Amino acid sequence: MQVQAENIEKSVKDGYSEIEETPKKTDAPAEGKTTEVSDESGNIGITFWDIVRTIAALIFVIVLLYLLLQFVNKKSKAYQKANTVENLGGTSLGSNRSVQIIKVGQRILVVGVGENIQLLKEIDDKGEYEQILNDHNQKIDQLIRPADILSKWRDKLKGEGSSSKSFAPQFKKQVLELTKERKKALGVLNKKGRNMDE
Repeated sequence: MQVQAENIEKSVKDGYSEIEETPKKTDAPAEGKTTEVSDESGNIGITFWDIVRTIAALIFVIVLLYLLLQFVNKKSKAYQKANTVENLGGTSLGSNRSVQIIKVGQRILVVGVGENIQLLKEIDDKGEYEQILNDHNQKIDQLIRPADILSKWRDKLKGEGSSSKSFAPQFKKQVLELTKERKKALGVLNKKGRNMDE
């Protein structure tokens, strides 16, 4: 299939001048009605209403995120309580080695995890059992609590102003304590050195 361009005697400039010369068609307004044409070139920029709408949209999004966090937190609690096997926590002891506390049904097991998994201990004491479960439940409750996040952020903002004012006196106090401790240590070393010379 071959395509060829049509041979036209006109230039691009001629085509544009024809467009400008043709009269523009306007719809005639209905009888008795007038149309207003507004010049929008003067209304460039951000108005007060635009700022208010943006702030309202931001507040709406933040409220939605807050409600979503609460919903997810409740669902994750319900999901974790429905599991018969639950990891209550653990700590790493090196590369590929850790100690984990696991709740299986109504039993709490301390398990060593490495190249193999080994039972280290079963928690039989009721007081210790209750304390471990209470600590775990408190950690879960405080894990994602949006109100706490907001209050921590607010406290941090309030604390920045006061901490910058009290930094210099606190720093001087700590430097003085360190110099006193160093002088004491040097005095002890000098006494030991004198005793060894004798």
